[in-house]
Amino acid sequence: MTTLLKPFELLWRGVNRLRRVLYRRGLFKSKRLPRPVVSVGNLAAGGAGKTPAVITIARYLAKRGFRVAVLTRGYGRNDKASGIVTSLDAARFGDEPVLMKSKLKNVDVIVGSNRYNNALQFLNQNDCDLFVLDDGFQHLQLARDVDVVIDTAGGVMREGRSALADADFVIRRNLRIALPEGLTSKRLFAFAGLANNDQFFESLRGLGLNVIATKSFRDHYRYTPADVAALKDAARDAGAEAVVTTEKDAVKIDDRDIIPIAAEMIVETEVLEAIAARISR
Repeated sequence: MTTLLKPFELLWRGVNRLRRVLYRRGLFKSKRLPRPVVSVGNLAAGGAGKTPAVITIARYLAKRGFRVAVLTRGYGRNDKASGIVTSLDAARFGDEPVLMKSKLKNVDVIVGSNRYNNALQFLNQNDCDLFVLDDGFQHLQLARDVDVVIDTAGGVMREGRSALADADFVIRRNLRIALPEGLTSKRLFAFAGLANNDQFFESLRGLGLNVIATKSFRDHYRYTPADVAALKDAARDAGAEAVVTTEKDAVKIDDRDIIPIAAEMIVETEVLEAIAARISR
């Protein structure tokens, strides 16, 4: 972390710590929905794997017979579209909500900054047994029945580790990369627009892939046709045989020549079963 970001991190952590104290003491009140809420969050500012974790937890609960709906803010949207994700249009709904919906066919994904009002509007015309709240650990305005926190180190921290005392389950970042066939023998050009792009590049190298060049973009970057053409030119100039990126980036690019790399969050079965048991109670 640069020294320029350190004062910002300390201020951010201080504000969030104060907010948590005020909610704990009842000076601020959380709003409770008429359905249970499972929150998935983390301490760091990004790169923890929240979206894959939401997908894993929501999929497991749906397979257990629960009707699940996901509440997510939807960063990176072009407009103010809110409500249920009705198409895989990342420009309209945001890259992460579209990725969730592509993986969770039978789960409603609800986009919007006011998660409480969005949930109530959803329940006016639809129903579910529970909500999974994406990036919810610091969203104390909404009461939750289960708090799942991904414990990661490094980067800009939104809260100190003492906040983990409020978590019901603390899980580690454990991503399993699914490699398409034929990549292991090729020279690869990799690009990403994540909170931590180097994490993605190093994970590919850690699997033994020959990543000869990379390109980083800011988180939730909106790719243009000119960007895609420039990436292909850069890959060709570097001598790459294939261009790869994350699924989160790929949902924003309609190009069959760019290969998405899927990442699944592995959550221990005991934790998933315990979450389901709490919801059942």
